[in-house]
Amino acid sequence: MPSSMVFLGVHGNVIAVDRATGQQLWSVHLKGSDFVNLLVDDVRVLAATHGEVYCLHAESGQVLWHNPLPGQGWDIVTIATVQGTSAISPALSVEKKKRDDAANGAN
Repeated sequence: MPSSMVFLGVHGNVIAVDRATGQQLWSVHLKGSDFVNLLVDDVRVLAATHGEVYCLHAESGQVLWHNPLPGQGWDIVTIATVQGTSAISPALSVEKKKRDDAANGAN
């Protein structure tokens, strides 16, 4: 079933939609209203937001586990798997630049 789904990360939420119709199948609020980095790993969706990592079941959105990454701060988290798949994307670079600019007082 995950192959018939598209996963979206937005403002602290993960949303699953049907690939053919765009109909929302489930939505899970994780934390904050930050950028959400996603990686689909078989029937799991790994999601990172607000400096924390979550593992969701792709078909239901159920949180399988959560790691707050204590002591690591709230920065953007990148995700990779043993198979070499990585969730690093151009959007991540843009979001990081926005945060850095805001922290430095740039417009």
